[in-house]
Amino acid sequence: MDETFQFLSSLEKKIYLWLTEHQIAFISQQKMFGYAEAGSATVDFVIPDRMLALRVMGSYFHSSLEAKARDEFGKEQLINQGYIVIDLKEEALTDERIDNTMQAALRGEEVL
Repeated sequence: MDETFQFLSSLEKKIYLWLTEHQIAFISQQKMFGYAEAGSATVDFVIPDRMLALRVMGSYFHSSLEAKARDEFGKEQLINQGYIVIDLKEEALTDERIDNTMQAALRGEEVL
């Protein structure tokens, strides 16, 4: 595990462990578009060889109107840079659903 693991949310840890178990190369907590400037973003997981950006959308950090606007702006920026952006919803990351959710995500599909 890399040094970022200890700082991940419980949902992010589930994704980290799933990707590791399935031997998917990834970068966690990737800074994009600067560090503190307006429009900067941290992507939870980037899978570089697929140009895939996985964003874990837990309700605690992503349910306010401000957060939704920030998330949408970040998604547009990533798409403009050529990334496939997959938002992983909290309810799709239960122990019963995580395998199907992650398999779909790796195909570039979101699970609702």
